[in-house]
Amino acid sequence: MSEDLDETRIYNLDQLYSIVSVIRDFQFFVCEKWEIASDRSGSGNTANIGSIDNIQDILACNGMFRMLGEEVFDDYWMNYGKITVLDEDGKERKIRNLKDFLAYKGIDPSLANARTRRGRIRQ
Repeated sequence: MSEDLDETRIYNLDQLYSIVSVIRDFQFFVCEKWEIASDRSGSGNTANIGSIDNIQDILACNGMFRMLGEEVFDDYWMNYGKITVLDEDGKERKIRNLKDFLAYKGIDPSLANARTRRGRIRQ
């Protein structure tokens, strides 16, 4: 990078290809949100829909709901943290993971893709 680079310089559209970029080699992909969704919230204090974070799974649109479909995804996230069940001690707890949600709905849990992170598989 040149020391005389002027970051405030204004370019005309016909100069577009002469602009030195700070990034390169983009890889674009397109997936529906449900295809790359996780069963965890995107932030710790709300029910924002979280996404998977393994780049190979993202590029392959291989989220946890991939084999379950958009309808199960919608049902899960519309009810995220709202459905309560009794635990082994008889205490109410909210369903906040796909495995428990599928059991509650009577859906085969093997249809859910395992959550992967940095190359490791998590159940």
